[in-house]
Amino acid sequence: MLICLTILETEGVNLYKLKYISVKISDLGSSCWVYKHFSEEIQTRQYRYLEVLLRSEYGPPADLGGVACMALELLTGDSLFHPKAGEFMSLEEDHIGQIVELLGRIPPDVVQSVKHSAQYFDRRGDLRRVGPLRPWRLYDLLVEKYNFLLEEASEFSNFLLCMLDYHSERRATARHQWSPNSWGLLSPCLP
Repeated sequence: MLICLTILETEGVNLYKLKYISVKISDLGSSCWVYKHFSEEIQTRQYRYLEVLLRSEYGPPADLGGVACMALELLTGDSLFHPKAGEFMSLEEDHIGQIVELLGRIPPDVVQSVKHSAQYFDRRGDLRRVGPLRPWRLYDLLVEKYNFLLEEASEFSNFLLCMLDYHSERRATARHQWSPNSWGLLSPCLP
């Protein structure tokens, strides 16, 4: 997909003025049946979402977290998360830290629902080996790093945030009623 977009850009096509673009997505990394998990690790590293990183129960909502990561990458050319292992922290811990920087503190009920939460979090729910964190909200990232117009940043960040909710049961799903916004993107009609 990025190759096609690059070709369009080099041919003088303004990607921001496209009225319609067709996207086909394939090979979303390791996959498994909803009722039979073959592995605790699913998804490509950069698209792996919180419950998979924490080796918690996962299901289709984890895929929507990955779709949000992919949508940002398709629009900007950059991965949303760039985890790196450090001397004292794992790839998973850095990845979780980057999610927290983007979305804010993980709610206590989510932290407490993780089987091995003590491995990652202290009693207050802070990450044990990651810090200090530098919060950078998704909206601000879009405006400051990618020069989105304010309204576009608001619409696109809202589109992504409904797929990145820490509570997987509140995350948008493929079954939500989706409606077009001013970008022509589909936004979920959440209650």
